Amino acid sequence: MKKQAIVYLLTFITLMTGCGLENNSDSLNDSENSTETIVENTENTENTDTESIISNKTNDKITIADEKETPSYYAKNDDSVEILKISAVYPVITIDGNTTASKKINDSIKSEMDTFRNFEKENAKEAEELYQMSLDSMTEFFPYSAEFSYTLKRCDNRVISIVFHQNDYTGGAHGNYWSYGVTFDAKTGERLYLESLTTDYAAFYQMLLDKLAAQADLPAYQNYLYDGQTVDVDHTLLNDSASWYFDRSGISFISNPYVLGPYVSGIFEFNIPYEELPGLKESYAYEKTYIRKLFPGVSVKHDINGDGAADEICYSILSDENFENAMPSLIINEKDFSSEFNNLHLSYLYTGAYYLIDINPDDTYIELAISSEDTESLEKSCTHFFRYDSSNQLVYLGNLDGIFSEDMQVSYNSNGNLILFDRKGDIIRK
Repeated sequence: MKKQAIVYLLTFITLMTGCGLENNSDSLNDSENSTETIVENTENTENTDTESIISNKTNDKITIADEKETPSYYAKNDDSVEILKISAVYPVITIDGNTTASKKINDSIKSEMDTFRNFEKENAKEAEELYQMSLDSMTEFFPYSAEFSYTLKRCDNRVISIVFHQNDYTGGAHGNYWSYGVTFDAKTGERLYLESLTTDYAAFYQMLLDKLAAQADLPAYQNYLYDGQTVDVDHTLLNDSASWYFDRSGISFISNPYVLGPYVSGIFEFNIPYEELPGLKESYAYEKTYIRKLFPGVSVKHDINGDGAADEICYSILSDENFENAMPSLIINEKDFSSEFNNLHLSYLYTGAYYLIDINPDDTYIELAISSEDTESLEKSCTHFFRYDSSNQLVYLGNLDGIFSEDMQVSYNSNGNLILFDRKGDIIRK
């Protein structure tokens, strides 16, 4: 991993200026357990407080356990001065009856953690030097910090796909953050690369290149890309082994700060659904409940009201050239439904994706999920749900606390109210 931009993040900073046209779950159970682990402290300046296995997520054959590490580095001549504080959480995966695959996956994850730990040891040396300089110059020293976490994007008997996130503050006006994807074959434990996904890589590669280039040309992405520069998705995305991941929607490619756009653009993604991936091996396809993740400002054609005709949908965030006066926009079949947001008091518009999701497979509708994400006050974040009904009207279904993600399931209870489930089927919020 490199400090500037290795590969991707969890939260997008999205400011959309319009809609471009793009044509058109599996179960992982959650449970809670607690165990203890011992992490060997191999450096005198590092104090480690390790909390291990804080939660378990399981399906019939796969268990994901979170392991947490919170080491700190202190000044060599003053152990009361913390120069670098670290918070890290990573998964430990157990595939029932397949110890070989489990070991391969966990060894790969351990390698990622080793890279992170070594990276922070170098940062600690730099922080120590800066601290000593501050003593000589009588200037204020600002401690370094680092966070490492993960998001489980897809986990079934075919694919386990994880996005790791890293956020480092090493002085200056802001920290550096990035994310990257690591994907495994759940049967063999082997790490998957783009060339692993198809039997005709040349054709598959060209298809990905064409689709990514076409998305980059959409108006929705123009405010994120470097001005006046050719968009090189070939070198920056397709030739980066950790720039992509699978979720229930399809394959996503990650652009970290400084990759295709400046720091202010944050992290943004390009998404290609499974139905638009000719040549993908059947063994990696996803065939459960319909879900489609979309970058704000990108439109899609899909029958969402069950009348047999494709509807064109686009949710975007409109703003001026200075990214001010932002307001949400929703267009369905050329009809503007933006006024539906007036009474929702969206606290923070800049969310990373909107979704088409099939809340109830027994009816003919596909619903819309639009999040209002507040990164500074997470308790204010929520996701709103809508239905475009057979009379071509937009019906507000309600909202749930938090930001909807591919790792969640939404359904109705017996009273017709929305309920958010984990992959096991246990209620998270209602």
